Amino acid sequence: MSNNSISLHLRYLSPLLIPFFLFFVGGIALAVLQSLGMGLPFPYEGGLLDSYKALMTPYMLRSFLLSIKVGGLAALFSVAIGTLLAVGLWRMPSLLQQAGIIYKIPLILPHLAVGFIVFFFWAKSGLISSAMFHAGLTKTPQDFPSILFGGDGWGMIIAYTYKQIPFALLMVYASLKRLDMRLLETAYMLGAGHFRAFRTVTYPHISSTLHSTFCILFLVGFGAFEIPFLLGGSQPAMLSIEAYNMYFRKELYHRPQAMAILIGIFLFSTVFLTLYLRSVAPKRPEKIND
Repeated sequence: MSNNSISLHLRYLSPLLIPFFLFFVGGIALAVLQSLGMGLPFPYEGGLLDSYKALMTPYMLRSFLLSIKVGGLAALFSVAIGTLLAVGLWRMPSLLQQAGIIYKIPLILPHLAVGFIVFFFWAKSGLISSAMFHAGLTKTPQDFPSILFGGDGWGMIIAYTYKQIPFALLMVYASLKRLDMRLLETAYMLGAGHFRAFRTVTYPHISSTLHSTFCILFLVGFGAFEIPFLLGGSQPAMLSIEAYNMYFRKELYHRPQAMAILIGIFLFSTVFLTLYLRSVAPKRPEKIND
């Protein structure tokens, strides 16, 4: 590509690149500086890496592992259930597929609304607890297991799974629509059952979509704020909540630690995305020299 062509493309992309560098790259640079104790609106007496050293504690490690657990399990459940639903929808007649568009409804719900829906159903005073009490399965509504606001994160996992299943379904269903049905028909003609046909024909076709969807959903759950703010516990809290508490609810000298958490989230997400996609990328066949 010639230099003139590159400059022409950059000029056309400038309306997108300029805001990107101003807000994203500029925000990352400011967060890095403040995590190192520079560019703060108050005098900072700590060392250059003190904010990062303060994060190397057992408590912050538990917060980090909780964030991985919530993001990972929610993404795994969402992709698995979304794939099953997508395959079922794909096998339906075209008229029923059009009616199946109702699955997109949770996509338009804000995360805050999803959090309140989960609270309405799964709280000790919620609908499921009341139903179990009236059915005689529990003596009092308070005997219902504590799912929300616990340190195990299951309330957040339920909320993210409910929110993310339609997205996974949409991505997988769009990939299945591009699958050549003659490949499946050939597999059935050769004696393959439904499971083997899925493993040898359907899954290889949608595998890249599954991996990409898992990465997106995992990173969203790992670093998001709204649902952990509503349904998460206080000890340990998700990394996003820890950053929020250090920045807004503690003394000013904790702000570099909040920025260090944000930089840690960014670096982990970048490294995870790079390593994961590289590990699942299809290997190119080696060239055979003549």
